[in-house]
Amino acid sequence: MEWLHLTPRQRRLLMAERDRSAGAATYRRLVGILALDDGEPTATVAEWLGVTRQSLYNWAGRFLREGRSSALQTHLHPGRPPLWNEDCQIVLRASLHQSPTEFGYPAVNWTVRLLQHQLGRCLGQALSMDTVRGHLHGLGYVWKRPRYVLDPDPQRAAKKRRLRQWFWHLPQRSVVLFEDETDMVLFPKLQAGWALRGEPARVVLCGSNARRVVFGALNIMTGHRLFMSRRRQRAVEFQEFLRLVHKHYRGWQVALVLDEDSSHTAKASVSLAAELGIELRWLPNRAPELNPLEGLWRDAKKRLLANRQYPSIEEQTERFVADVAGLSSREAMTKAGLLSGNFWLFKQ
Repeated sequence: MEWLHLTPRQRRLLMAERDRSAGAATYRRLVGILALDDGEPTATVAEWLGVTRQSLYNWAGRFLREGRSSALQTHLHPGRPPLWNEDCQIVLRASLHQSPTEFGYPAVNWTVRLLQHQLGRCLGQALSMDTVRGHLHGLGYVWKRPRYVLDPDPQRAAKKRRLRQWFWHLPQRSVVLFEDETDMVLFPKLQAGWALRGEPARVVLCGSNARRVVFGALNIMTGHRLFMSRRRQRAVEFQEFLRLVHKHYRGWQVALVLDEDSSHTAKASVSLAAELGIELRWLPNRAPELNPLEGLWRDAKKRLLANRQYPSIEEQTERFVADVAGLSSREAMTKAGLLSGNFWLFKQ
């Protein structure tokens, strides 16, 4: 731009204004004119600043005509006042602390569109999704996948305390067994593994899915285990397992610690347990982590079933039961967490 030649006074004026300028737009105009005065090509300066060459010509011409740095200052129109106010903030916070189902929405989690509708319904204002999303970020919310969380039993602590007291006052020749069931399906559980970038990781499936249930009981003092597999988990199958336990511990006073599944609490199951001399003790609701058999199931499924499909559900179940039954007593008790020194039932 050969015709732009600033005087020393004009250059000092622009540099002083640049150093104290608070607006980004004004700062960009000042820098652009100074760069042109330094001899930089117009196209290069326009590319640096992300503007057109015509904008540079306009800025320079305006400054040369008026001779004042204020000619480069931006005066943006204030525009329409924002719709967002304190009432919007209050409604947004209150809504986020409750489930959408409490307001009649068929959803378990809030989305921007639902919140937009909720704010419009409560305040009668049509707010944009970008506005709602921006204020969500301002409150520290992010978009993430939810996880299932078990609602804790309100009597959990009291039930655990009663079970500990009962355990430490058991008579001699008593056997304490934890009982649990686990589902087996032919289609494998998928877990992460190494795969080539850009190529999908595939696990080939064949046939139709099938299901089996493995019943298990673990002696927490010796590590002895009993297992039985069936097609379903009903009261009839659980009663079969009670007879199996009675057969192996004949002559002992057996206590079975288990959850309150409907197959366990059925009248026929409770009556049969009393007839066989087996005492049933109930774990807190929704507390699978308290059952040491969960550790055995989890370890075996990870090693034997993840990302792998067997030819048949029978072969898969047989392999699974053989594995957990083939562990030594010490291995089984270690995997179940009984030798950690921190098992909840052993605490006084």
